[in-house]
Amino acid sequence: MKQREKLVRKILPVEICDMAGLEHWLSDMAAQGLHLVKLSSETARFRRGEPAPGTRFGLDIAGLFDIDHARNEAYAEAGWTYVTTLPDIYYVYRTDRADAPPLHTDPVTQSETLTPLIRHTRRLRIFAVAYLLFLSRNTLVKVITQPWMLGQYLVLKTGLFLTLIVLLAGWVLLYLLPRTNSLKRLKRMRRQLANGIPLKEGRRDRVPWVVTGWCATPLFLVLPILVGVVSARSVHRLSGPEEWTFPHVTLEQAFHGEADITLDTPQMMTRYNTRTASLLCPEQYDWWSSGEVRSDGYSGNAIVAVDFYRARTDWAAEWLFSSLRTEEAHEPEQFRKNQEQFIHPTVLTVHQPLQAVTRPGLDSLEYTILQYDDAPPNYIYLGRRSNQVFRLLCRGVPDQVECLELFLAQLDP
Repeated sequence: MKQREKLVRKILPVEICDMAGLEHWLSDMAAQGLHLVKLSSETARFRRGEPAPGTRFGLDIAGLFDIDHARNEAYAEAGWTYVTTLPDIYYVYRTDRADAPPLHTDPVTQSETLTPLIRHTRRLRIFAVAYLLFLSRNTLVKVITQPWMLGQYLVLKTGLFLTLIVLLAGWVLLYLLPRTNSLKRLKRMRRQLANGIPLKEGRRDRVPWVVTGWCATPLFLVLPILVGVVSARSVHRLSGPEEWTFPHVTLEQAFHGEADITLDTPQMMTRYNTRTASLLCPEQYDWWSSGEVRSDGYSGNAIVAVDFYRARTDWAAEWLFSSLRTEEAHEPEQFRKNQEQFIHPTVLTVHQPLQAVTRPGLDSLEYTILQYDDAPPNYIYLGRRSNQVFRLLCRGVPDQVECLELFLAQLDP
């Protein structure tokens, strides 16, 4: 069985748009006994052989197909042999004949061959940006329609937020900027040729950037997986009262233990009774206590729900509070939009806008009242003390102000 020949791979030391520099480098390789087999935008593969000091290489702008047989035959008659194709960029030719004329003798005519490549490069860049926008369309719509959510996303999901920023920056640095630079270089080359000035070899200083790109690519591939695993493991379901160490108020406390309360099954509340962590907000509690209540003054469903956050810094808490406040202010509008898809929508019958309340010991406190159909009204409090932020919802409790006081008494001073 014939053993497959091992080729020598080398990183291109010149920009791919440096036609003269690439031609000279390939000729230098042939003089060292490395003969080109395949060319990519980053590397070239060579077959070892006898040194050929007189070998010259020539590049011509590629057409729509891999091989242009008519062009190859015409160049072969002039002494140039087709070697390989760098798709959508170059046809590569070589000659060992000293009397073979250059592929291009008229710079103005050569400048016209660059126009299709410039158009193709521009289309690729536009397509790349359009494709990224398409993939991010849901996020973009949310950012445009609900910009206040960025504050919550940054504080509550710091790892995912930073990962998206790093991936976007990596895409810009490793994909968009190189193609933008190539487009500028091609336009500059076309202007130079159109002015009748032949191309000259540029500097051979490409290696560090290529190596950096190759080293960064695995990081960009592994980072989302790593952050996804860490984020999934950061969510912890609270098993019961022994883990309710955060500020909260139970229905039994709200009714002073004087009511018959049948609690809903906590397992049915998939997003509640959990503890989550992030870099900027290591303690995030979503807690919900609801059930049927029968007492002298009230009979029906009652709820006490708490979203409690302890951020690392006061500024992160302030940013989170501002985002939650804006979200709450837009809640009636968002609710109406969501209800438009239903035949029998739920109606927001009472809406009292957010109002600020001065409360000693708190940096901020606001409340709003929302009532849907004939259900009891929801009293919602948003507050912040230092690095602690909370959202307290009370419905069907005998005294929501007392419920708030019970909750505030548990905050850190």
